[in-house]
Amino acid sequence: MKQTRRTYLRGAAASTLISAGTLSALAGSAAAQSSGASQFGLDDGFADTSWFDDDVDVYAVTEPTRSAVEHAFHASGPRLVVFETSGTVDLGGDDLAITEDYCWVAGQTAPSPGVTFINGQLKIDADNCVVQHVRSRIGPGSDGSIQSNDAFNTQDETRNNVVDHVTASWGTDECLSVGYDTQDTTVVNCLIYEGLYDPYGDEADHNYGTLVGDGASNVTLAGNVWAKVRGRAPRLKNDTESVVVNNLLYFFDESANADGSAVTSFVGNAAIGADAGDAVLEGDPTAYHADNIAYDPPLDDDQPLAEPESVSSPPLWPSGLDEIPSGDVEGHNLANAGARPADRTGNDERIVREIADRAGNDRLDDPYEYWVGHHDEVGGYPDLPENTHSLDVPDSGLREWLAGWARAVEDGSSPPDGGRGYNGAANGGAN
Repeated sequence: MKQTRRTYLRGAAASTLISAGTLSALAGSAAAQSSGASQFGLDDGFADTSWFDDDVDVYAVTEPTRSAVEHAFHASGPRLVVFETSGTVDLGGDDLAITEDYCWVAGQTAPSPGVTFINGQLKIDADNCVVQHVRSRIGPGSDGSIQSNDAFNTQDETRNNVVDHVTASWGTDECLSVGYDTQDTTVVNCLIYEGLYDPYGDEADHNYGTLVGDGASNVTLAGNVWAKVRGRAPRLKNDTESVVVNNLLYFFDESANADGSAVTSFVGNAAIGADAGDAVLEGDPTAYHADNIAYDPPLDDDQPLAEPESVSSPPLWPSGLDEIPSGDVEGHNLANAGARPADRTGNDERIVREIADRAGNDRLDDPYEYWVGHHDEVGGYPDLPENTHSLDVPDSGLREWLAGWARAVEDGSSPPDGGRGYNGAANGGAN
């Protein structure tokens, strides 16, 4: 039988991997990263993606079904997951997790308008994983509980994971979170918005942004957008060590807060539509904070931007991370955050436009008029078209090839090999 490096995943009947091939690494590319127009790339945090220079198997998802994706998520060994179809993946009310180490999910390889997971939590429950360029819109859980119903998270005690250009919305606990006792987690360029405050008709009121769980170390949150959430943008729990840099916060209540034993470098963040009487960073952690701003409206004259006194220097900082001035954050993050900035679907396009237009500022006295109680209020679950194309996955230069596909959905560049079947047009009519 002729050897192939690809497995075609078709529903529950997905076949086993036929064979594995050797993919040569780019020389000296341990620090290489998928970088479009964003300041922040895969290796700007503490996580290390150099494992991808080893041999990997390639799994091609050819239909947007849970069983097709799950087969790749549960496979063993270093692997790359690419998408030859767009569409909506309905998780059926159950979580979908990457359960085996060394998995790279390249949502940028899907044809327009990309892949959106709905009706279940998407999570990383393994080490040494990368997830890029997908959307997760969980919505209410089937058990009526608000707890642990995040759109996306990394699970407890996981290590060395990267979440890049992910859209996470409609969570009933948080929208995107980092697990307890994790190490070396990087979350960059993500669009995190619209936690649901009334998903079960009882005003559950738990519509939060991001939680960093107790004991999480070396967490990097950079270039992200939090919008229309009650707070936890982010919440840094006990004994956490984090770098929170150049994030944009829009129309929140409790802002960022940190527990007393947390340690953080909180630099260059921008807050729009904050409560003028609340600090942007609340709590009493060990914190270095500098160049953070709040505007539209500004904070009260007697209200400091951060409650804790700043230590003299950052207690932790990734070697590859360079910040931008806080005054540039809004423009930078709105242009670059989310699953496919050059190919946004309707809800991602809407939230970016709302922020740019300050759509919630006339409702500052009553956030319930602007927060979202249930996802049906903003159009409900999407039903994306199932467009297809055929990918020519190279035998060498794989990291460069992935970066090319990332640039195509991040800044509109032409994808590798002409991108047969790719349509990079805006999809404002889709959810």
